[in-house]
Amino acid sequence: MEQPTTPTIGIKTRRFGMIALDLDGTLLNSKHELTDETASYLRRLHGKGIIVAIATGRSAACTAHIIAKLNLALHSQSNSREKGGFPLVCSNGARGLRVISKSYSDLGRRSGCQNLASSTVPDAPRRSNTAIGDQDKKSTNPFLNGTLMVDEELFHTPLSMSLTMKTLALAHRLGCVTNYYLDHMIYAVVRSDDQLMFTRRYANLTGSEDLYFYLNPNQNYEENERLYTEDNYFGYNDAANRGSPSKLLVLCSAEHVDEITRIFHQELNGGKENGAVANIIRGSPPFFVEVLCPEVHKGHGLKKLCQKIGVPLDQVVAFGDGDNDIEFLQLAGWGVAMKNARVLLKDVADEITEWSNDEVGLLLL
Repeated sequence: MEQPTTPTIGIKTRRFGMIALDLDGTLLNSKHELTDETASYLRRLHGKGIIVAIATGRSAACTAHIIAKLNLALHSQSNSREKGGFPLVCSNGARGLRVISKSYSDLGRRSGCQNLASSTVPDAPRRSNTAIGDQDKKSTNPFLNGTLMVDEELFHTPLSMSLTMKTLALAHRLGCVTNYYLDHMIYAVVRSDDQLMFTRRYANLTGSEDLYFYLNPNQNYEENERLYTEDNYFGYNDAANRGSPSKLLVLCSAEHVDEITRIFHQELNGGKENGAVANIIRGSPPFFVEVLCPEVHKGHGLKKLCQKIGVPLDQVVAFGDGDNDIEFLQLAGWGVAMKNARVLLKDVADEITEWSNDEVGLLLL
């Protein structure tokens, strides 16, 4: 496929101050990689004073290698309206951060910011050997090894402990393993080889192998099964004692994801959209279901981010492909769905690209 020498998006973004990007299925190709060509293009936009932001269902640490590869200089060095740092909406809108890289600034050393900074959750525990291998080795994750740092937590809307308990109980009853997201760590209780396989699959997808903290490293599943009750949050007691999760992600097979999503809607929300106690999202790729606070979605996160960094929503162009991008595109000044997007998203988008994420659709808009 022959590509234009001058991407036409530059014409359109002249009237926008920020470009906000979903990751999987949008910015990343089907191998979940950021191509060199796309990274170079975003650096050019950034150099013209356009703020580049990510809005993703992933946790902050699961975006770290993407932010590190972009390696954008602080906007404050080019007299932008932004105070500096990379704006990130993560966990499907539950958390917003300003991220900085040591390669461009000594701001972290001057301000005392930490690689695990958060005003609402404690530092991560000391990691130990787990069911998936030795996690005492030095981490390659940019947040955990200090290459990237959280300069400021802009907002955080975690689940209530009541909703957390209901979700863990339902996942336990359905025989599913749950990812419990607390700051940069992912806590999990695996009760079978299949559940361990699901966590490994997710870890490989998101590059989060060294973020997992297994709460039951003993693989005697039958013995452990008797220990999981409501009294200990079905094995997640240590995580629950540390704080409420930004989100919970229930892993399952692709063939069961629609049924699991339906059951969660029915059990937690009574099948109602109005007055719901949880925002339940069918995952993409489709082998998990996410549970968030009822008011939390990517649109919620984008709105809060824009308020914090002083960018009007009508000056934002947003790109997405999944069901969790609906409010995200609706609230932005211009919402763009990828060619490979779900039909529900295309129905609400202002524009649909002619190209998919595997055809560098972002550049060819």
